[in-house]
Amino acid sequence: MNVLLVDDQERILRAMEKLVNWEKLGIKQVFTADGAAAARKILDTCHIDIMLTDIEMPGEDGISLQKWQVRKYPCILCVFLTSHADFSYAREAIHNGAFDYILQPASIEDVEEVIRRCIIHLEARKDILAKNGLYEEKMSGMLESYVVQMFYQKEQFTQMENWRQASGTEGSNWWYLPGILEIEPGTENEVEAVLKRALSKVCFGENEICCTAGLLEDGNFGVLFYGKSEENNSGFGVMELSLMKEGLNFVRQQLGEELDRTVTMFLGKYAGEDLPEQIALVSEYQSKMVVKKDAVYLADRKKAQELKLPDAASWGKWLIRKDWPLVKNQIVNLLRYAERERYLTVSYMQKILHSFLEACSIACYAQNKTLADLFTRSFTYEKMLHSCSSVEELCRGVDFCLRQYQEILSEKGEDENSYSAKERIEDILHYLDENMDRMITRREAAKYVFLNEDYFSRMFRKEMGVGYKEYVLKQKMDYAEKLLENTDMPVTLIASKVGYENFTNFTQMFRKYSGETPTEYRKRNKKEGQAAT
Repeated sequence: MNVLLVDDQERILRAMEKLVNWEKLGIKQVFTADGAAAARKILDTCHIDIMLTDIEMPGEDGISLQKWQVRKYPCILCVFLTSHADFSYAREAIHNGAFDYILQPASIEDVEEVIRRCIIHLEARKDILAKNGLYEEKMSGMLESYVVQMFYQKEQFTQMENWRQASGTEGSNWWYLPGILEIEPGTENEVEAVLKRALSKVCFGENEICCTAGLLEDGNFGVLFYGKSEENNSGFGVMELSLMKEGLNFVRQQLGEELDRTVTMFLGKYAGEDLPEQIALVSEYQSKMVVKKDAVYLADRKKAQELKLPDAASWGKWLIRKDWPLVKNQIVNLLRYAERERYLTVSYMQKILHSFLEACSIACYAQNKTLADLFTRSFTYEKMLHSCSSVEELCRGVDFCLRQYQEILSEKGEDENSYSAKERIEDILHYLDENMDRMITRREAAKYVFLNEDYFSRMFRKEMGVGYKEYVLKQKMDYAEKLLENTDMPVTLIASKVGYENFTNFTQMFRKYSGETPTEYRKRNKKEGQAAT
């Protein structure tokens, strides 16, 4: 196997090239590139299995390079080297199909461990391709291998013509329908045999529909349905997707009963020559969607997530304010709800994990620390990244990180309850300034600083000398006066700028506050300004 290292800092390239025990890992050749342009040339001319690339580089960054690599060389595994400053990019990279990321500064052991996992993954993929009959002479085995290749290569499948010849689907009036079957782990041979039997029993009325399925990995099967449209049929499918979905739901139920496992199916759209693009769509849908198990889903890029997504920014604020119980409770609630409703997937757990790590990164930065400070030799960052095998394991990882964060604060001598009244008021004043165009209710303000509504009112009046409502009114009217004095902005727009959707209400409140209507106020100030000049 060959590896490509990409980094604009030569010392990092040389250190990894020299210190990593490539020979022991079984790596035949190591290539280096000082930027994305050089990396592209190497990828175009040399066989590369694994690419390690920095994210922050002059010119084209690592994210852009990886997106190009996925489109052109999808079988290459990409690993990102990332620092705290670009942590959010690493999360984006994982969503774009990167294999993993390493938080810098990283030890040589960390790099070797990731490379080792990449090799295991690549060897497993090789076994799967062989298992699906890539070198078999039997027609069915060859078709299965083509299906597997299409799902791995997605939009860049280069053997469409070979597939047509092997499957006997040459001509423009053939249609295809890709899908993915997600089956809980078990004995692969057993699943394959049962799957083929179930598919052979599918009845779609008088429609002649062929089907080929190939094992991808982790209990996922790429499935390709295909058939011939009538000569006068300019469309692809001979039956509505909804009817197809009903037939496939029967397959799913048969599989689930015979295997005694959870079976979920993701169905794409009818395709012709654009089959690779439709395979990419259903693959993307399966990887990004949080869906309830035991059902058939039609892939749609516009479909909204069905579960509440974690909010890393809010979690980061809560940690900074020493309100880690709120973070822990929300994570537990999200996981338990998803588990109870049978929506829990590894993908969703990974979203929660990455959001939590980003929140920890934000909080550590506020304490002049790095995310790496939360981990030890007994519980490493790598171990945390792979804690999504169960809810219990993920919660244990969250507990460990929160305890480590509390220790950081205790070392600095910070009291757990040091979020003072003054700090809370400063935070809410800043929040009001940032949201001038909204009406922030007393309840929302109290919730923002984690206080009871009545207690918040008393504390606000004590600290500011006026009540909350009086302060908000003054804040908005003072800002409106500045806009009236210094701009030619229409009064209706000024009203919306200070959070009033109803122009009449704004005019009434402004007159009550200043004794004049907004128009009268502007005319008077304009005259006074002219007189002064």
